[in-house]
Amino acid sequence: MSKRVVIAGGGTGGHLFPGVALVESLSELDPSLEFAFVGAKRGIEARVIPSLGYDLRLLDVKPLKNGGVSGAVKGALSLPMSGLQALSFLNELKPDVVIAVGGYAAGPFTAMTSVKGVKTALMEQNAVPGLTNQWLGKLVDRAFLSFDSTRSYFPKAECSVLGNPIRKTILERSEGFKYRKPDAGDFRILVIGGSGGARSINVGLPKALMQLPDELRQRVVVKHQVGKGRLDSARAAYETVDFRHELIEFVDDMAQAYSNADLLICRAGMSTIAEVTALGIPALYVPLETADGHQLANATEIVEAGGGMVVRDGEIADARVARLLTGVMQNPESLVNLAAGAKKCGRPDAGLEVAREVLAWIS
Repeated sequence: MSKRVVIAGGGTGGHLFPGVALVESLSELDPSLEFAFVGAKRGIEARVIPSLGYDLRLLDVKPLKNGGVSGAVKGALSLPMSGLQALSFLNELKPDVVIAVGGYAAGPFTAMTSVKGVKTALMEQNAVPGLTNQWLGKLVDRAFLSFDSTRSYFPKAECSVLGNPIRKTILERSEGFKYRKPDAGDFRILVIGGSGGARSINVGLPKALMQLPDELRQRVVVKHQVGKGRLDSARAAYETVDFRHELIEFVDDMAQAYSNADLLICRAGMSTIAEVTALGIPALYVPLETADGHQLANATEIVEAGGGMVVRDGEIADARVARLLTGVMQNPESLVNLAAGAKKCGRPDAGLEVAREVLAWIS
């Protein structure tokens, strides 16, 4: 009888896509496996997973943070119902192993499966875990990590530091990809503010780019993923610029977009970093400012290894960004060096390594 693996969590692409990548690697190693995803109705998984053809169950669960006091209350009130739903999904799916990928949707289902004695694991991409994974770390059997420093958050789990699984479409592109030094022509900047976009980058970056010297600004060609529902506000921010740009809500072919970029400007979620370092692309990281500072910690690891640059979220519109961009455009060899540093940080085989450990564990 074939075994079933359930991926729990999501909400954002940063949580969901490593789970999708792990499923791709598991399928490659054992085609007989069955898969299902458990997520939240409000999460990106509600759109992405059906398009990939996987079984999907959605919980009526809400986040406990990001909505102020009222949001926390609504999130708390959703827990009893989502717990009952999780139990129902567990009885239907009968998983052999559940792997939590983070995000608030991972909590109810993974906790329920742990209580019921099902093998449970989590994947933590970031240097500093999110609240859900910190809590689940007290319950799960295994933890698959990207940074050795993260072990301290999971003292009860068996930890393996293997990196962050990367989607097959990105891996296929990385095999033949080599970053090339930009010439004196178009300078292509890819801007990714996370799967939901980033208002600060959408509004601030055009201001920074307008501070470039005229001769450099006329070379700039921007492709900017602004996030769902943010297109109108981004267009308003770009209305008075005189450089070429394309604004889109979501980049469907991220592998192609990466390979066309001379420079990436992005958040510092570990899923993005894993993809960027697997390819070896120079990046200017703009970490999301959070209470735990996990994105800044992620970016710092890469910057210290010579694989990127970093600015604070509040600095994105400042002259410092224009100075950084001026420096790399005038010295393209520095971009080649950043690309090489990024490549050294990459772990393109992370998905297969995690998959091998999962298969050995459930065999």
